[in-house]
Amino acid sequence: MKLEDVRQAYYEYSGKTSEIVRQLGFAGIALIWIFKTGVEANPMIPNNLVIPAFLIVVALTLDLSQYVTASAIWGIYNRWKEKKGTSDEEEFNAPRFINWTTLFFFWTKIICMITAYIFIIIFLRSRFI
Repeated sequence: MKLEDVRQAYYEYSGKTSEIVRQLGFAGIALIWIFKTGVEANPMIPNNLVIPAFLIVVALTLDLSQYVTASAIWGIYNRWKEKKGTSDEEEFNAPRFINWTTLFFFWTKIICMITAYIFIIIFLRSRFI
């Protein structure tokens, strides 16, 4: 196995994780909407689902932030390397810290989504058991 194989596996699994988090976010919002109360003109989210709804919105916001930040960071880094005269074929290593911000967003969105679903599961359990 080569380091490139490890990187490829990381890219594949982190990309898939982001995809799943996004799908869980939309599914969670739909699930919360199913349990809304109130009249049609003024629907309300049950109190027990306000925190998970908030966490889902935060997770989706972090998902967007991860990709917007990564685009900006890598775009700026690319431009900086071009201005330094780096050729398209030249090999170089990017600084280790370049992904720290996007990794923060990545792991925080996962934590938010897992926490939201723990609250949803507790709500569903109390509702049906």
